[in-house]
Amino acid sequence: MPNAELKRRLRDAVERVLRDAEVEVGICRDKRIITLTGRVPTRGLQISIEDAVGRLAGDFTVVNQVKVEPPPGQRIVRLH
Repeated sequence: MPNAELKRRLRDAVERVLRDAEVEVGICRDKRIITLTGRVPTRGLQISIEDAVGRLAGDFTVVNQVKVEPPPGQRIVRLH
């Protein structure tokens, strides 16, 4: 699959996962590695993005560097 076509399919897959979320996710392809970057509000969204890209990535390695950052004011429970 040509590089432009792969990038379009990956972008479309991530956009479907994000729907109306106010986040930006970067997709970078270098050789046989696809790196995801950005910030999302939940771990579930982070995993969904990686899964969507992984389904299309074929024999590429997917590196998920997307950070989870809950929105300001959201209650965070920390267990010690």
